[in-house]
Amino acid sequence: MNEHFRDIIRTISKGDTSLVESFFRKPGGRKYLENITLILINALPHHYGEKEELFLGFVEVLDRMEQRIERQQKGQEILEDVFQNN
Repeated sequence: MNEHFRDIIRTISKGDTSLVESFFRKPGGRKYLENITLILINALPHHYGEKEELFLGFVEVLDRMEQRIERQQKGQEILEDVFQNN
C-alpha cells in the first residue's frame, strides 16, 4: 500500500472525516467509494463469504461516517446561528 493511502487510513481511524467528506458531497461519490472498495476486496485471495462480510462492514463504516458528518454539519449550523444572533 502506498504512503498516501496509509495517511488516509490513519486520518480516518483518528476520527477525521475531512478526506471523505468531499466524496459524500459529490453526486455518486458514496457509490464511487463503495465500488472502488468492492474492486479492491475482490482482488483479495480470500473466500467469497469473507469478502462479502468485509464489504458489508465497510458499508456500515461509510453509513456511520456519513451520519457523523451530517451531525457535525448540523452542529456547525446551530453554532453559527447562535453566534450570529448574539
